[in-house]
Amino acid sequence: MSDGQHYRDHLETLDRYLGEALDHAGRKGTRFEGVLFHAGSLETYHQDDRVVIFQPTAHFRRWVPALDGPEHAVLARPGRKPKVLRVTPQDYWYDTSPAPTSYWESLVELVEVESFDQVVGEIGSVERFAYAGSNPEAARRAGFGTEQIEPDALMAPLDWYRAYKTEHEIALTRRAAESAAIGHQRAREVFAAGGSERDIHFAYLAASDRLEWEIPYETIVALNEKGAILHYQLKRGAEVGPGKSLLLDAGSSYQGYAADVTRTWASDDAHPVFRELVRGVDAFERDLVAMVTSGRPYLEIHIETHRSTARLLSETGVVKVGPEEAFDCGVTRTFLPHGVGHQMGLQVHDVGGHQAGPEGGSVPPPEDYPFLRNTRILEPGHLVTIEPGIYFNPTLLYPLRHEENGKRVDWDLVEQLMLHGGVRIEDNIVCRETGPEDLTRDLIPGP
Repeated sequence: MSDGQHYRDHLETLDRYLGEALDHAGRKGTRFEGVLFHAGSLETYHQDDRVVIFQPTAHFRRWVPALDGPEHAVLARPGRKPKVLRVTPQDYWYDTSPAPTSYWESLVELVEVESFDQVVGEIGSVERFAYAGSNPEAARRAGFGTEQIEPDALMAPLDWYRAYKTEHEIALTRRAAESAAIGHQRAREVFAAGGSERDIHFAYLAASDRLEWEIPYETIVALNEKGAILHYQLKRGAEVGPGKSLLLDAGSSYQGYAADVTRTWASDDAHPVFRELVRGVDAFERDLVAMVTSGRPYLEIHIETHRSTARLLSETGVVKVGPEEAFDCGVTRTFLPHGVGHQMGLQVHDVGGHQAGPEGGSVPPPEDYPFLRNTRILEPGHLVTIEPGIYFNPTLLYPLRHEENGKRVDWDLVEQLMLHGGVRIEDNIVCRETGPEDLTRDLIPGP
């Protein structure tokens, strides 16, 4: 199916979601004819004229994925063609040339304006519409009242329906994954050749054909012990390398949609138990992916992740007790402190993961697993990550020595494995009526 046909179907779905959201807001006493989705405005750093890297707001971008830049807006009204107000200022400081004609333009009412003030002039009276965007001050200056700016009764269903990806959104995510795959392959080659974290990072960007601001999150390029830091943010140079292990968490974007992929590789001279752990996490990650089925609470996958982690830690001798005891006593939570994954889409950690329903409300994660980002029941169209891990992080593990569970750990082995950091394997999965569809594994093979 062509991009245009995918996008046409996508708009029809968004129109239905919008109608349901407006109906819900109306039942709650707030009636609107439509919504002005604003891409947002440029910001500068404090006491500086240097611009913060701009990202369009996700709700705007869902209507027009292929339109970058600030101040654009979409006026969406149920049953009517979306009115896209593309802001193209006359400017000699920056290039404001419009992008080449794209598949989406013939399917919307496209109006060219020079400023957000003109956007408001094009829609007429704002009293009939809600505002959804990141600049409430601009909305107020335009005449939107406080009750019109992202009212909860409207935003709750809009956020809820973000979890249901259309075929258009899935296709864009797949294209992002294709870009990431080329980068992962090149990064693995540079790791094998003894490259530093900086070498690997720059090789990833070049191979995936992305600039720093074109990837959806800062790459995690962690050699050796740094692989135990969950969101390791640095990039060491010649002072590190060749590495015995590499944890690479690196994604890409296509028209705003993110691919979020992690692989862990071990050199031939890495500790044999660490190599076994890499293979083991990769193997049970495949079993977890198979659990992404309609009607299953995502929490079940998380709990099974800890059962699998307990088995692997017991089999490799990291813990000195059997799998059931390792699970029951909770020692796995020290080796795996994060959730098994999250909703994803226009935001890497997409909204609505704890939402109780389209009306709002919250389903918080269980007390034992406070960092689980998704407590929803999986449904067709949900796009999630599955990313189990095992980490040998001193900040987490050393306090364990003085607890009851510390007696269950082989500390001599743990000290050796700390030199390799940790393991994480992550893929991006669509829940289908027929079962899981893995968007990344065939592009980026396991270790």
